[in-house]
Amino acid sequence: MKKYLLILFFILFINASADSENINITLDRKDDATIVISWNILYPEFDSITLEILHDGKVETYDIPLKESSIEVCCYENEVTATINVVVTKVVQLSNEECSAESCISFEREKFQNQTIISAIPTTTTTTTTTTTTTTTTIPPPIPESTDFLNIEITNELITSIPLFDDIDLTDQEKNSIAFIMTTVIIVLFYLVLLLQEWFNKILSEYKVRFFRKENEIISNSRFTNFLKIFFALTMTAFLIGYVEEGASLVLDLENLAVFLAAFTGLISVTFFYEGVEGLIEKFIFKQKVRFRWAPQAIFFALISTLAFVYLNMPIGFIFGFIASSYILNSRPNAKLSPKFYSSISLSAIGYGFFYLTSLPFILESTVFTAIAAISYLMCIEGVLLKALPGGGNELLESLNDSTGVYKIFPLLSFLLGLWLFIRILIVSPDSEFANLQQDLLSMGSFSLTFALMLLGYMISIFIIGLFIKVKSKNE
Repeated sequence: MKKYLLILFFILFINASADSENINITLDRKDDATIVISWNILYPEFDSITLEILHDGKVETYDIPLKESSIEVCCYENEVTATINVVVTKVVQLSNEECSAESCISFEREKFQNQTIISAIPTTTTTTTTTTTTTTTTIPPPIPESTDFLNIEITNELITSIPLFDDIDLTDQEKNSIAFIMTTVIIVLFYLVLLLQEWFNKILSEYKVRFFRKENEIISNSRFTNFLKIFFALTMTAFLIGYVEEGASLVLDLENLAVFLAAFTGLISVTFFYEGVEGLIEKFIFKQKVRFRWAPQAIFFALISTLAFVYLNMPIGFIFGFIASSYILNSRPNAKLSPKFYSSISLSAIGYGFFYLTSLPFILESTVFTAIAAISYLMCIEGVLLKALPGGGNELLESLNDSTGVYKIFPLLSFLLGLWLFIRILIVSPDSEFANLQQDLLSMGSFSLTFALMLLGYMISIFIIGLFIKVKSKNE
């Protein structure tokens, strides 16, 4: 006899049940007003996850896209109750007594929750006595400061948000296949900003403009003068990244010094393994006259990034990694394989090398070494793609035009390698730059829309100024 499937019931039970076994949530204070909420959902399948924050009689509700993560939110000085709600739909097979058909299914939607509470910030109380006129004040002993520079605590978000080697599984093909699906509009806008900055840098290296302009006689500048200018751009850019913290206060402490060294190393690496490698090949292989010139725009972009982070609470920075540009003063015929291929593949290799260093125990044992490796691989991997893409440095096309015959395939392969590293490490991994930015935007609430508008405004400004420079140069 033919069986018929009859769905008799579709019942939605939304009564919340406490579940501390499958829903883990912790709540801690990072400082006086900032709290850190961490959660881990053990249900293999669920309909939705929401976070409710109860503070001063008001409830804030957020949709959570990830089963396991944490966020920092501010400002909560009084008692806070954080609740995680998970809605799960279960399929229940009904008995013959409850259903007249041969097979009946009921869909039941259940809501489970777990919550935790953190007390208000304790207030200082003063105790007085009427039996004596002497007041005794007890001063707690000072907290000993760490004297080990290589293992100081680094809280700078620029460093702590970069994932390490063990956070990313490069062999996970499932995550590779959904790389572009996970890209959100705000992330695209952010990387378009970085791309436009590289495009702007290209314009400044080809057109004459005050302060940023290319000298008419580059060869007239001594090597020592060029070295001083490049070192100045390197130091100032690293200084802006490392020494300016929230509140725009300049503080010379161990953490800022460590971040300065990390940025300093990253800037040297990304510039040498791209501009430097290309210049060395042109000079010693193709016998061209090569000079290097400082890139003051690196300081400009670092300053914009710093001001946006300090005054506008931007969760990410517009780091520009190239503090010098190479100039070929002679002309030559096309090479079999363009030097730009070697510079691109070198930057990809050194970027992955720094990334791999974050898996080694002797690197992870030192917060300073970890910060240096993390920010260096971030600059290198982003630099490969931004230098190559049209609308950015456009050097993939230049590399193809400078290569001949079958050798044209090598610049394309180098670009695809850099693109894969960029997507696989910085986009699709759960602990990637993309994921961390997503959590930052989640904690920002409605300000995330404002952040997107700021990105658009910054992009339009760079684009208009760049076009103005090109038109003005043509009219000279």
